[in-house]
Amino acid sequence: MTQNLTRRSVLKALGSASIVAAGSVSFLSRPVAAYTIDSDLRQPANVTGGQLDAAIDAMSSGSPLIGLGDTWITVQNNRQINAIYMAAHAALESAWGRSDIAQEKNNIYGFDARDICPRECADEYASFAQCVRQVMEYVDQEYLTPGGTYYEGATLRGMNVHYATDPQWAEKIASIMNDLDANLPN
Repeated sequence: MTQNLTRRSVLKALGSASIVAAGSVSFLSRPVAAYTIDSDLRQPANVTGGQLDAAIDAMSSGSPLIGLGDTWITVQNNRQINAIYMAAHAALESAWGRSDIAQEKNNIYGFDARDICPRECADEYASFAQCVRQVMEYVDQEYLTPGGTYYEGATLRGMNVHYATDPQWAEKIASIMNDLDANLPN
């Protein structure tokens, strides 16, 4: 009997197990990363909004970000920005939608939350969905498009040059992207 295996199902099955092949043993502490800080953020994710919502729920049960899956997919389709990246970025910047700035200002990307005045300076949006649409339009034009003010490449490494003061920002987002990817239902 032949079983149809996807990359995701194989990675989930492997988890932290060892792999034995051709007489050698290799120990993995976690599945091979699908995303790195150098992944092209313009590469669409092969995912539905429902799958993205389910992955968020699996990682942060009851997260206020659940329900934004279709919004991220719409933005991905309109702007060619990876939906898993958008969700991971929101998860990091808003503590899965639970931060004070997210709750008070519907700002799930910490947009304009400067180190010297995070709460006061952060932009306010009518809804999480409006925040996604507006912030990702700006990210698209200024960070991910050649000629944009802050363009250093359409990658997390490129964005980290100007977007965040945290030097580990790109690695944190890539890690969340991989965790979301590993939690996507088949």
